[in-house]
Amino acid sequence: MFDPNHPDYTNHPASTGRHPYPYFPLSSHPPVTVSILTPFYNTGNIFLETVTSVLRQSFQEWEWIIVDDGSTEGASLAVLEQSERLDCRIRILKQFNHGPSAARNKAFASAISKYICLLDSDDLLEPTFLEKAVWFLETEPTFAFCNSWSIYFGNREFASIAGFERGKEFIKANSGPPISVIRSEAFKAAGGFDESIRFGHEDWDFWLRMASKDEWGATLPEYLEWYRVRDNSRYAQITSAHNAHKAFTKYITRKYSSLGKHFPNPHRRVSLPYETLKVQLPFRNLLGKHDSNRRILFLVPWMVTGGADRVNLDWIRGLIKLGYQVSVCATLDAQHEWMPEFAKLTPDVFILQNFLHPSDIPRFIVYLIRSRQIDTVLVTHSTLTYQLLPFLRAFCPQISYVDLSHVEEPHWLNGGHPRFGIGYQEALDLNIVTTRHLRDWMTAHGADPGRIEVCHSGIEPSIEKESSSQETTRHKLGIESHVPLLIFCGRLCAQKRPELLADVLHSLANRAISFHCIIVGDGESRSMLSRRLGRFNLKRSTTMLGTVTHKEWLELLSNSDILLMPSEYEGISVALFEAMVMGVVPVMSDVGGQSELVTPACGVLIETTNNEVEQFADALHCLIVNPSVRTAMASECRHRIRQQFTLNESIARLGTILERAQHLAHTSPRQAVTPALAIELATQAIEYARLTIPVKIPTSLAKILAFLRTYKIGRLFLRARIVRLIGQATLERIRSWRTN
Repeated sequence: MFDPNHPDYTNHPASTGRHPYPYFPLSSHPPVTVSILTPFYNTGNIFLETVTSVLRQSFQEWEWIIVDDGSTEGASLAVLEQSERLDCRIRILKQFNHGPSAARNKAFASAISKYICLLDSDDLLEPTFLEKAVWFLETEPTFAFCNSWSIYFGNREFASIAGFERGKEFIKANSGPPISVIRSEAFKAAGGFDESIRFGHEDWDFWLRMASKDEWGATLPEYLEWYRVRDNSRYAQITSAHNAHKAFTKYITRKYSSLGKHFPNPHRRVSLPYETLKVQLPFRNLLGKHDSNRRILFLVPWMVTGGADRVNLDWIRGLIKLGYQVSVCATLDAQHEWMPEFAKLTPDVFILQNFLHPSDIPRFIVYLIRSRQIDTVLVTHSTLTYQLLPFLRAFCPQISYVDLSHVEEPHWLNGGHPRFGIGYQEALDLNIVTTRHLRDWMTAHGADPGRIEVCHSGIEPSIEKESSSQETTRHKLGIESHVPLLIFCGRLCAQKRPELLADVLHSLANRAISFHCIIVGDGESRSMLSRRLGRFNLKRSTTMLGTVTHKEWLELLSNSDILLMPSEYEGISVALFEAMVMGVVPVMSDVGGQSELVTPACGVLIETTNNEVEQFADALHCLIVNPSVRTAMASECRHRIRQQFTLNESIARLGTILERAQHLAHTSPRQAVTPALAIELATQAIEYARLTIPVKIPTSLAKILAFLRTYKIGRLFLRARIVRLIGQATLERIRSWRTN
């Protein structure tokens, strides 16, 4: 998967550096849903990379029709023959050299499927391209075709998000490569490609020809297609022939001038109240697997920077080493900036909102379970998939279902996701929790303790303190080497109690001892914390860095002495594991499962009392003025991690738990609801998700509200009854619009 923040144009879908999921059809003659159409002319050996990217597709219900457009090179002809022998679904047709338009039309005349995919002989597809494209067209019937964001590689390297959303701007200029999936009936109705266009731009003409038939497409917001740029390619010839390009632009602008007033503008379906859910699967895509392999599906809310997602990554990496094949689905509409991190481990990654209508999410998950022959479904922190568990059990009863929870959330839904774990325990074979504290909390709230397993998340011991970088890092921050360095990490929100953090640092500063505190993280309380630190004259002894990369965080941690975390609630923080393995002594609130990791020999836990500030300050004072005590505790931190909390032990424990869940699913299966009731419960789940989607405030209004909150009189104004009434009326109007 391409990462736009760290682009690597050599790591394409056919590269040897990829870790491919073993996609292959269950039968030797699977149904045909997509016909891939490829014109071929003297492409040479690089065509084998295109072949690899097709064979690696997660969607295996395809046929591939390759039209040799009069190739003359012996090596190219040999590559074609070699490719045809690789798979019985590959067919080679031949014609005299009539150009790519004629070749595509000839291929289409032999196609037998509902969808076609345009793929040139030197371009590449990400493994999930076909699958996401055909599902998008199934779930969004107003669109005739779709493509995705593009990566250009070879002699030019760049990424592009320009696509079909440009609409009538296509009349002025083409946007993106021809790679796309198209409804066969729409291709036929448009008359295919204009075979008289041979120099280039035939795809540009084709898209506008489709538009003239009132058909248009969408661009999926993922980098799924790779367009190769070569010195002798048609793309290079077109871009270098300026006069011909200008002439064609004038020609096509005149030809489709009427589209300027009547350009098709399809939209994705709006979610309606209590939509009737489709249950029938549009295709099966049954994939084979070896008997020795286990397959697990992770259902997560998102893939963002955070402790829970880091645990997911560690466990997925570990399960793969144990022989598992892993699929991942994210259910929320979010930034998903860590999707490339998950895709490094498995290509079978799906952000459901990117290509599905919400009402199709339940049947897609059922489809994925059946397609991959999933053995275990693991739900973690995804409200929607908890609510879909009865539906999944009704339609996929022969597998095991487990959930994973890290921490109870006292101020959200009476406990948050662990409360869902209790409520849906009868639909789960096992609950997995990362602390004994959480197991006890769930038991106290009505869960069956016999179905709860504890698996501490663990850490890789090789993350160790490196003294060689200390002086450099301290120098960057302007901190002298002899000054004890405190570090805080976390989202600046109510849970992490940043106000208490400032009070503790203020009390410590009043004792006239030297220290510096680095504050890593961002959030809604950042401005409050900054003002409070300023009021206490702590700006010189603190550094607020905001969000940093994980690599930067580890470098900062390797230079620190004490981890300070006065959280209101936690499970066991990932930052705590990382700090202890580096010998950074923790001083933190005695909440959640922290005491399962932190003993008096390796850190200090502070009970939540009225005297917390002074207790925190006392503990910090003691460690700062007694470096020998701090050194002994640091050594004990490392020892404790290596003895009891390594990642390898965690993965082995997780594997044992999953085996138990499999055993329980067969020997003591949970009772499934009837399909009719399951559909109604899934309908309720989708409706709940629709009603709880956050309302996006217009940017202009958000700026006004932010300005008002800056001043006391503004905050008083916002609290006034009349403003509340206006806000209530506005929300009601928005809900009405969404409903209608």
